[in-house]
Amino acid sequence: MIQEKQLFEDYLTQLNLPDIPRLMGQFEHYHKLLVAQNRDVNLISRKMHPDNYWVQHFLDSLLIIECVDFIDKTVLDFGSGGGLPGIPIKLVVPECEMVLLDSINKKTKALTDIVQALSLPKISVECSRLEDYAFTPRRPSFDLILCRAVPLQERYYSPLRRLLKPSGHLVMYKSRTLDDLKDIRYEEILLRTDDILGQRRLVKIAQRDLMKR
Repeated sequence: MIQEKQLFEDYLTQLNLPDIPRLMGQFEHYHKLLVAQNRDVNLISRKMHPDNYWVQHFLDSLLIIECVDFIDKTVLDFGSGGGLPGIPIKLVVPECEMVLLDSINKKTKALTDIVQALSLPKISVECSRLEDYAFTPRRPSFDLILCRAVPLQERYYSPLRRLLKPSGHLVMYKSRTLDDLKDIRYEEILLRTDDILGQRRLVKIAQRDLMKR
């Protein structure tokens, strides 16, 4: 087994998740689908070798499991791209309801194919800008909005507030730079540095704090 894949499996074990062999089978399927789709649609940087997906994308996506409860939550993955972090979280916590949002049509088509091939329940793919999706009729309101790849701009504050429940939170995956958060109140909920991922931070922003101070 490649080193990165073994590191990922070891991490799943550390999370005390049930039935690791079944879960690894699902992630292997997702990995194959992602590699195949990425040949035609740039879901993940093609400069990265697919072996590195296991840690740089799958493990990284799941860091949030250590500090956030997803059971029975409604979750929006904003700027989902290849389904990251939404699909890894959904595989590990099938009880959550997940919406994968991206504004690029060819990406959402590829993502829809991946979701259908994985036969995941209570997950949908939406092609829309965040500002437009916030005004979509009969859309859900969210307990959690996840943002792994998109910097937080002031133009997103209002639609994010509108999409979140009053008790909801935006959670952002960050590294060293927090420049886009300098004018907003946030709570750091995870800080980790290791040889492979480097420095990773998760920050949580309450619905009521999505405004310029």
